[in-house]
Amino acid sequence: MKLIQCGVLTLTVLSMGILRAQNFQDSINKVKSELKEVKKLKVSGWVQTQYQWTQRSGAKTFDGGDFPMNSNNRFMIRRGRIKFTYTNNLFQSVLQLNATERGVNLVEIFGRITDPWTKSFTFSSGVMNRPFGFEIQQSSSDRETPERARFTQVLLPNERDLGAMISYQPVKSSKLYGLKIDAGFFNGTGIAVPGTSNFSAGLTDFDAYKDFIGRAFYKKSIKEDKVTFGLGASYYNGGFVFQNNRVFKSFEMDSNQSALAWKMEDTTSITFKGGKAPRLYYDIEAQFSVKTKLGTTTLRGEYITGTQSGMVDESKSPATLPSKMDTYVRQFNGGYAYFIQRLGKTKHEIAVKYEFYEPNTVIDANAISMAANFSKAELKYTMLGLGYNVYINDNVKLMLYYNHVVNETTPQYNEDFLDDVFTARVQYRF
Repeated sequence: MKLIQCGVLTLTVLSMGILRAQNFQDSINKVKSELKEVKKLKVSGWVQTQYQWTQRSGAKTFDGGDFPMNSNNRFMIRRGRIKFTYTNNLFQSVLQLNATERGVNLVEIFGRITDPWTKSFTFSSGVMNRPFGFEIQQSSSDRETPERARFTQVLLPNERDLGAMISYQPVKSSKLYGLKIDAGFFNGTGIAVPGTSNFSAGLTDFDAYKDFIGRAFYKKSIKEDKVTFGLGASYYNGGFVFQNNRVFKSFEMDSNQSALAWKMEDTTSITFKGGKAPRLYYDIEAQFSVKTKLGTTTLRGEYITGTQSGMVDESKSPATLPSKMDTYVRQFNGGYAYFIQRLGKTKHEIAVKYEFYEPNTVIDANAISMAANFSKAELKYTMLGLGYNVYINDNVKLMLYYNHVVNETTPQYNEDFLDDVFTARVQYRF
């Protein structure tokens, strides 16, 4: 009897041990499963704190927005980003927010799915970067200068828009690896960003027109990645609704026959109201980088030309239905060129950037006058910036940058607007 009791007790203890071991293993498996899910979520971000000085109080700039009316210097948080990226096999979802002293706003929120067969085609929809040019694709945390080019901020303000896009990017084993093609349709209004001239709470599309954007880009590295080059081209076809028939897109001699003036289009046989005011952009880009004993040298450039519809005193793409109903259609061009030199194997870098934006390529500077209904919107701007970057470690970057801005002078605007800007920025990245 005692032998039987001992046997039962032993079996009971063993069973309890097995159950506890099984429960322990189940707990381990549960933790592993949860960790596997956590690894699918990546959290990153950066904070850019900066001090800026400009030549006069209330200067209007594209270096982080206009200065206050009574101030020519300021501290500001240029960007405070936090980005959540969830990746699960062929699916990815992104949410990015921006928090500064001016408010909190959505930066991007989109989903992306990759085809399971070639793994080269993806479909994306939501608020995301417009697939146009190089600077829009480059993260603000990686850029060697404080801001994107003036023409980018005028034509494609706030960089991102709401829409849907198909992309083709061959896998590494493909002979076409390095090629990327994007094409999609977007609202055309951009997104709302507090503190910018295009900000409007609850920003939504204001007409039925959708804008097509396409970009093809090829990048390749050779000689053990010591030499890298890239070429690309982008196309934008969009616009917004004409609110009335008062449309100006050509010129005639003024009443004194002494200078050109805007000419209102003849509506005898054409009705503009309800039609589309065009926004047509053609863009090419190129970049070259080489590593030598002097360090990494990078050359980068972009050129854009096309047609831009706007107001009499503003050529910026509208985010909301313009309050001024007359439409002015201008031919424009713009571009930039970078020279970037990393100093040997150090963490120091020099960046030089030249850029220009000419909103009206038809009218000569000498022809711009108030009598001809021309405004500051016709003036050409050229910028020359000199920067010094120190990559203190993987998380912290110091940037010093001076942007010399020169506007075209005319009989009506016969002096420089004094809007040079110096920026001292510290970026913290995680």
